Amino acid sequence: MSQRPEEIQQRLQSLDEIGDVVGALRAIAAGHASSADTAVRAIDAYAGTVTHALATSLAASAPQMETEGPGLLLVVGAAQGFCGAYPEHIAVAAQSTLKPGMGLVVIGARTEDMLKAAGHTPLWSADLPGHPAAIPALASQTTDVLVEQSVHYPGVIHALTGSVHAGHNQTLSRLFPPAPPEGGTSQIPPIMTLPAAELLTGLLQEALFASVARVMMQGAETEARARVEAMARAQNNLRKRRTEVEQAYQQARQEQMTTEMIELSTYKR
Repeated sequence: MSQRPEEIQQRLQSLDEIGDVVGALRAIAAGHASSADTAVRAIDAYAGTVTHALATSLAASAPQMETEGPGLLLVVGAAQGFCGAYPEHIAVAAQSTLKPGMGLVVIGARTEDMLKAAGHTPLWSADLPGHPAAIPALASQTTDVLVEQSVHYPGVIHALTGSVHAGHNQTLSRLFPPAPPEGGTSQIPPIMTLPAAELLTGLLQEALFASVARVMMQGAETEARARVEAMARAQNNLRKRRTEVEQAYQQARQEQMTTEMIELSTYKR
C-alpha cells in the first residue's frame, strides 16, 4: 500500500532538517580547518625563531642528548565522530607504530577509546579541543607531560598524526631531540645574560612545545577536513534520497488525484 502524500511530505521535511544540520556541521568544520591552517603557519614562524636561537646557542654549549631507549609516542587523533574512517585509520597506525616498552600519550577521546579497546592504555591523555584557539594551552600541558615522562621513557619522542594533504594517510615525525639546524651551528658565541646550560634547556623546551603545538594543530585541521569530506558525502546522499522521496510524493499525489476523480465520477452517476 502506497503512503499518503501528507506522510511523504513529513519525510521530506525531516530530510530537509537533517540537511540543515549536516550543512551546519560542514560549515563549522570548514571554519575550524581554515583557522588551524592559519595557526600552523604562525607556529612554523615561531619554531623558526626558536631553531635560529638554538643554532646560535649551541655554539656556546653543545651537550650530548641521550636518545637510547624506547622513547615516547604522542598520538594526535580524533576527538569526535562524523569524520568517516579517519579515527580508525589513526588508531590502526598507532598500534603498528608502538614498539615494546614505548610510552604512549594520546590526544583525542575517540582515538583513545579505540586504542584502549585494542589493549593500549596511555600514560596520559586529553581530548582535542573543539576550536583551534584552545590548542596552545593544551600543547603547553602536553609538553610538560612529555618532559616528565621522558625521565621514565628515555629516547626519541615521536608524534603520529593525520596528514592534511594525503587523505587518510598518517605522518610520523620526530619531536625530540630536535634535528640539527640546517647549515650547522653558529661559530660565533652569542652574548647571553643566562648561563649557557640554562638557556639551552629553555630553548629545547620551547622547541618541543612548538613541535607539539604544530602536530596538534595539524591533527585538528586533519580531523576538521575529514569531517568536511564526510558531511559532503552525507549531503550528496541526502540529495539523492530527497529526489527519490520527491518522486514517491509525485506518484502518491497522482494516485490520490486519480482516486478522487474516480470517486467524483462515480458520485455524479
